[in-house]
Amino acid sequence: MYNVKHIMSNPVFSITSGKSVLQAAEYMREHQVGGLPVIEGENLVGIITSKDVRFHHPNRIVADSMSSPVISCEPDDTIWEAAELLHEYKIERMPVVESGKVVGMITKSIIMKSLGQLYDPLTGIYNSGYIYQVASKLLSEGHEISVALFDVNNFGQLNKKNGHIYGDRCLKQIAKVFQDKTEVNCDFVCRYGGDEFVLVSLKKISSAEKMVKDIIDLIAIETSKAGVPATVSAGICGGQRKYARNEVKCYEVIENLINKASIASTKAKMTNKSYIVEVT
Repeated sequence: MYNVKHIMSNPVFSITSGKSVLQAAEYMREHQVGGLPVIEGENLVGIITSKDVRFHHPNRIVADSMSSPVISCEPDDTIWEAAELLHEYKIERMPVVESGKVVGMITKSIIMKSLGQLYDPLTGIYNSGYIYQVASKLLSEGHEISVALFDVNNFGQLNKKNGHIYGDRCLKQIAKVFQDKTEVNCDFVCRYGGDEFVLVSLKKISSAEKMVKDIIDLIAIETSKAGVPATVSAGICGGQRKYARNEVKCYEVIENLINKASIASTKAKMTNKSYIVEVT
């Protein structure tokens, strides 16, 4: 899974507000960290970074040089949520806080590295690890979701007949259609593997069905325009899931939904239909 708790650094090196800036600088250098949470008792009162150290006199105390209040995140926040906080507040690192206590540190470089591992290098969209994380979070929050799996028809034959460069161009064009036809913060898409794509949506299944039909039609049009004509078959499933689940249960549920959508996609292909809806 891709929560902050899986990538945060621990143990956390901290400092008290009465220490000098020089002591903070030496402590950072000793532990090779770029920032220290400032803690009094068990309370997080600020953060001092290597930038703060450079711009304040070594004899000044941490209390006069630290940033406060502190922007922080929680262990169960997703790395996307943490990345948004770092971007919004233009900071490079932040403490991870649970029940009022600092339990870890997260940095922009670690988050960017983790996000990079979730991209499909060919199409530029996310991979399957991303879709499991997003769908699991939506389910844990009690949302109703719709899931669709798209499978390119006869992709193996297309590759054999025209070569892998043709196939790669085709997949890139299909990914572009998904990017153009999906809504931010409502629809989430990934290249699931090979010639399969998975779409998770907050739309009701009737609205998701219309979107899937539009995507299928547009893929046929846009791939032809690009000189790499292809069609896809899709399976759609979803249902009433209006209560929160724990993390493990969520993963099992999305795995089951994707499997049902995959079976429905295969049925659609075998019966010469563009898609089949499997209501759960």
